[in-house]
Amino acid sequence: MNVGVVVGAIPKVVPRFHTRAVRMGRKTTATMVWAIGLLLCTEAGLRVRAWHRLGSQTPVADIYQADDASGKRLRPGAVLHGSERRLSINRFGFRGPDISLPKPSGTLRIAVLGDSTTFGMEASDDASVWVERMVAELNGRSSGGHFDAINGGVPGYALADSIRLLDARIAALEPDIVVIEQVATDIAAHARRQFGKSAKAVALSASLAGFFQKHSLLVNLLRQNTAALNARLIPQRRHDRLDNRGVEEYSARLAGLIDVCQRNGRRVVLCTAPRSFGDPSASTDQFTLAASALAHNPALSLAAMNDAFDRYNDAIRRVARVTNTPLVDLDRLVPRRAEYFVDAVHLNNAGHTQVGDLVARTILRTYADPTFVLGDP
Repeated sequence: MNVGVVVGAIPKVVPRFHTRAVRMGRKTTATMVWAIGLLLCTEAGLRVRAWHRLGSQTPVADIYQADDASGKRLRPGAVLHGSERRLSINRFGFRGPDISLPKPSGTLRIAVLGDSTTFGMEASDDASVWVERMVAELNGRSSGGHFDAINGGVPGYALADSIRLLDARIAALEPDIVVIEQVATDIAAHARRQFGKSAKAVALSASLAGFFQKHSLLVNLLRQNTAALNARLIPQRRHDRLDNRGVEEYSARLAGLIDVCQRNGRRVVLCTAPRSFGDPSASTDQFTLAASALAHNPALSLAAMNDAFDRYNDAIRRVARVTNTPLVDLDRLVPRRAEYFVDAVHLNNAGHTQVGDLVARTILRTYADPTFVLGDP
């Protein structure tokens, strides 16, 4: 072979490969630009839709302010106004209408402690949240006195946070009865404590994931919609049972709260936590019903979620028996079907109406005797 011929051909071959690489690079760059543009347009569309429907364009609604004790609290005067949701925070920093201070004579005031399931972000307006439905039912059924309520539910609050809220801000508003409906956030906190390291191992980066979950509607939508599929197809990434420590701590904290309330002349009503999943006879797929719970608890399987709700609700039942406290067993009374829920644990308007009615009946049956209604417990 003539070496000169081969050597002479090299300058012609190299530019050809160089030109092909440049074209491929340009195509890749163009594809990435189009993909990023499409994602940004989708995010923008979701934000416009959320603003129109819900009055908020971010995953975390702009209704909070910093708080040294709990990290965040509801911002007095905050309002969300959309076509499908109207939400307001009163001057005391609680959802719903203002209450009178000092408390009017003859008024029975109820303080409700809870997390997002009590706050009722998914209800269509303030009056549709079960706390206000309870008040309406009580005032409609009672023959004497007047009822009002403080919705002390704050999304993301665990029982310990709500106890601090009661001591710091609710006690001064003179509640006569304290209703406690709080489980979902405590289960999530329990799972983070026990499986925090393994849960973070499946994330790209704790800070990066947290940033997108806080700021991107698209990421949150994809995360929730894929959670059920991931839990079904990759069960080995999730754990099937929480330990006993969190349940025992929750029970002790709940019993201590009841004791403090009783020593301060406040009566207590306990509620178990309702959920849409956990009924094997339901027509809707259980993974689909539990999707939001699986998304917020990436370390727990569907079996673990059911087991956790069963054990925490059983703990509430035991505390109610030991302390002789009235119990509204919402976990058994509210049907586990999509007709009453918007996701795994958050109620729709129909669910709020049912829960408000159930709690109101228990209060009337156990506490609303004439002397108590007139302000002489």
